[in-house]
Amino acid sequence: MEKRVVMCADGQSLRNPAMVGLAGEPLDALGWLACASGAEECRKAARLLSAVEEAWIVSCDDMEPINVAAAVKRDDPSKRVFVVSCGQNGSMASRVANAGIDGLWSESQFLKRFSQVKRACADLETKAQSENAPRQEPLRRMRKVSAQAPAPTSASGVVAEGVASVPQQAVGNAVQGAKPAVAESSEHALQPHAAAATSKSAAVIAVASGSGGCGKSTVSAIAAALVAKAGLAVIAIDADLQFGDLHYLLGIKEPLRIEEALAEPSRLDRLGEEARKGVALIAAPRRLEMSEEVASELSGVIAKAAALCDVVVVNTGAFWSDAQAAAFEAADAVLFLMDSRPSSLRATTHAVELCARMGVATTSFTFVVNRHDRTKLLSAVDVSCSLRGAHAVELPEGGRDVDELLGSGYVQELIDSKNPLVASAKELLGRVLPEDRREALESVKAEPSRKRRSLFGRGG
Repeated sequence: MEKRVVMCADGQSLRNPAMVGLAGEPLDALGWLACASGAEECRKAARLLSAVEEAWIVSCDDMEPINVAAAVKRDDPSKRVFVVSCGQNGSMASRVANAGIDGLWSESQFLKRFSQVKRACADLETKAQSENAPRQEPLRRMRKVSAQAPAPTSASGVVAEGVASVPQQAVGNAVQGAKPAVAESSEHALQPHAAAATSKSAAVIAVASGSGGCGKSTVSAIAAALVAKAGLAVIAIDADLQFGDLHYLLGIKEPLRIEEALAEPSRLDRLGEEARKGVALIAAPRRLEMSEEVASELSGVIAKAAALCDVVVVNTGAFWSDAQAAAFEAADAVLFLMDSRPSSLRATTHAVELCARMGVATTSFTFVVNRHDRTKLLSAVDVSCSLRGAHAVELPEGGRDVDELLGSGYVQELIDSKNPLVASAKELLGRVLPEDRREALESVKAEPSRKRRSLFGRGG
């Protein structure tokens, strides 16, 4: 097998892999891995081994690791280069970003990536031997399959070591009498790597925040309805896996639940037809205890949905987990919401730092001050200054109509009104959607009815 990765580590660590967390790994015997202990040796291997796609700089005998990484990246900018550091901090993250290096990994992130590549290459080797099939590029196939895989770190970004990772076990089975909702057979379950291989056509927009109560579900519902009104096929995914209520806001009484889509992938295939008639929805799990089980499959669900429609809108939850990372990894644009409380801005800052430490790029983020008016303390300018020049916009307070109509599932009536929140949301979507879909959105006009009866008995 051709060498796919160059790993630079000091000679003592290469002789005793347990020092870098790889106890029992025969590093010299791994056909996909080229090891080097010196800076020049690492650079030479990265330059001369044509199949190498990634370089992992753990330590070095004769140069500081970050300088080795910068040199390898400068030699060939197309290669993905990562620095592994057990003692991560904001200063190190800034140095990595300024040097143009793709990311800063903790030891746990490095070990996860090592295991993923090792597994992928072993599967590829087995398949090639049994079927005599041509070998594929395992790293490219894996780059966006899992929210747990470390991704590039952006210059604006840094996630705390020890961030809770979503368990993989079937939590729902622990409940007495509960039947597993997700298919266990690999032939039927929607596996992330299989879905990611599907050709993507949709623009994926994720809606997130650093704290709860910022209006993510409201903005997600309005965004999905606006896209549908423009005549584009749209699938909304409620990735608030514990307490998602997007189906209520969209007025969909019997939505397809994410655990049902995983158990019966054919139902997800049919969702593409529904998306051309209006907003199609993949709702949050019916049972809260299923949230941990389906979180690990979210990246595959997003990838599959993206092959079925024009736009995918992903609503995320307030509790941060692998679900957020999966949504960010898949998204072409992220609308990161906050409200006008200073505490909301602090939570946003913490979340951005978390993204950087996880290696999640934040270049696609648009920061949004939701429910803004002139009397509030926080503006887009304040946010931009606090986040070192990040792009920030404002969405105005929509008033009573937003809560009243969305709370009763009348999203279309809200879209047809001349509500300032809807108008601003449409403008914001126009900035983040691709040009071909943006043109369709421009055709959406408010078409208010002549008179609307209030849901609480007051005249409209």
